[in-house]
Amino acid sequence: MKYILLFLLFPLACIAQDSLVVHFELNKDQLNPQEAIKLKKSLVGKNISIDRIIGSTDSLGHQFYNLDLSLRRARNIKSLLDSLMPNSSKNAEFQGIGELPTGNLLDRKVVIYYQQKADNLAAKINAAKVGDKITLKNLNFEPGQDVLLPSSEGAIRELLEIMKANPKLKIAIEGHICCSEEDDRNLSGLRAKVVHDYLLNNQIKSSRISYKGYGSKRPIYPLPEKTEAERISNRRVEVRILSTQ
Repeated sequence: MKYILLFLLFPLACIAQDSLVVHFELNKDQLNPQEAIKLKKSLVGKNISIDRIIGSTDSLGHQFYNLDLSLRRARNIKSLLDSLMPNSSKNAEFQGIGELPTGNLLDRKVVIYYQQKADNLAAKINAAKVGDKITLKNLNFEPGQDVLLPSSEGAIRELLEIMKANPKLKIAIEGHICCSEEDDRNLSGLRAKVVHDYLLNNQIKSSRISYKGYGSKRPIYPLPEKTEAERISNRRVEVRILSTQ
């Protein structure tokens, strides 16, 4: 039975775009304060859709008790997410799968599977005021380099089309890095320059665009980051609105 449950978990992990794991103490179905803070910092305020919430236990105790405990853990996480971010979790399914066969104490957990919602950059820029900053979602670089990943083509082209459609729009492109207090190579500036040069090479006037790297001086989350979600949030390129007319 345990191996069947493990098999059932596999397709769930493959389907999910992203996941967050929160852990529980022995025989507890409520998060401790540290894990609750981790959940809030990782998910609350993000533009995501939560798909599944899967609870599990370690192999200590009776099988039927563990099945019930895993379900209570998943249900309580669903209730917590419903109170914190109902628009993201309202369609989420929750399930308890009982004990996992690994025998690891870290199996006392709930896995939250979620997907990033599509962002409408044009709507955000149109609604923005002078001084507002907007993160360019889905704009990613090779690790440690200023080379755009092929998957970023759509995001940078979207910004170009917005600049063409709004000839009075002026922006500053601001790069940020994660994980280190030092930016000796000015990687944040080089990445911002990639976006700047792309716009410049596609007939956007230099008077409408500037760029600068801020290293890790303006993190969203304090360094050192505690989760990958925090690192992703800090590792970003933003546009700051300078003028709309």
